[in-house]
Amino acid sequence: MVTRVATYTNHTLLSDLALRNAARVTDLQNQASSGYKSRDYAGIADSTQRLLNLEGEYTRAEQFLHNTTQAKLRLQSMETAVDSMITIATEMKTLLIQATSAQQADDVNVMSQGDKALEQIANLLNTNLDGRYLFAGGRSEESAVDLEKMSAPDNYISSNDNDLTTATTLAALGVTTGQLEIVSTDLNGNSVTSNVNYNAATDDIDDILTAINSVTTNGAIASLRQLGDSGATRLNIENVGNGSITISESGTGTLLSVLGMEKIPNPREDVDYYNGDQQIMDVRVDTSYNVSYGILADNPAFQKLIQGISMVATTEDLDALNVALGFIGDAINDLPNVQGQIGLDIANIERFEGQHEDFKIFASQAISDIETVDVPLTLAELSQYETALQASFITISRAADLSLANYLR
Repeated sequence: MVTRVATYTNHTLLSDLALRNAARVTDLQNQASSGYKSRDYAGIADSTQRLLNLEGEYTRAEQFLHNTTQAKLRLQSMETAVDSMITIATEMKTLLIQATSAQQADDVNVMSQGDKALEQIANLLNTNLDGRYLFAGGRSEESAVDLEKMSAPDNYISSNDNDLTTATTLAALGVTTGQLEIVSTDLNGNSVTSNVNYNAATDDIDDILTAINSVTTNGAIASLRQLGDSGATRLNIENVGNGSITISESGTGTLLSVLGMEKIPNPREDVDYYNGDQQIMDVRVDTSYNVSYGILADNPAFQKLIQGISMVATTEDLDALNVALGFIGDAINDLPNVQGQIGLDIANIERFEGQHEDFKIFASQAISDIETVDVPLTLAELSQYETALQASFITISRAADLSLANYLR
């Protein structure tokens, strides 16, 4: 076909329209096959910045959700552990009530039961998730508690027959002069033997305390305390380290027998079992918001439970078991508060989790609206453009046949 001056304009117009239709048909075919408006940002230039912003915010929301999911799993594991501790404590309380009310500590084998319970508590406080000990604070790579240190140091304590003060004289107690030999261990685990002389005619309880506590290479320490939170104030002589302690008397002295000194579990508060630190975990849950969460294994509720069960595991003395019953009862009262704190942390994290889940739904839809096409509508539009393109080709073909000879015919 020869394009003449007279037909040039029409030919050019028809060719441009056909090329545009062909380009549009190609675009629509690509969109229909891929489901996307364009293979690059150039094809959606007017929405590119909004798309980039949405994608960035979507990625941040996913990271926050990863953080909240991880923190919530940790808290749920801790909550389950505390719930198990409440069950163990309740069972031990029932056992102790039976043992102390009927004086059947030996019959119900409380020491064996206490030892098993103590091991269970240690395992629960050493709950590990993804290589992290949850109750250990910042030192999460190490176990939170050491079972070998879960009992306070060995000690001897006087009976409750005498309510002692530092001014109580040995003469008033009817003690005769003698010497105590105390074999114990120091903080380094070295065995230490201390000889303590006392004079029944001139000494009082304060002199006994001073004599024991002033030994240079001391492996023992003496104090006055109650067995628990009530009752008579007693003389307590305990090991400095975590080893054993034995006390014997030489000569004609009667201090041990008069005071009824007996080796029973240590009644003092003790958290030497704790291997962690005081760092509380936190998690970034939003752009400018962190949530602190978690409980440490030296929490007073855990300490009371360990203290009570430790006493049960090491003695059948009724006075000591009654004190242990008090500690365990306090733990039963306090542990639900610990569990409640964990629940509040979970609820706080879930609040942000819900916000990010909602945003992900919104952002995902917005990104889809920018990037993707409605395939059925695109196919319908493609059909229209293909029809128009075919019509353009027919029109160009017919225009090429126009001539004066054809017109006159």
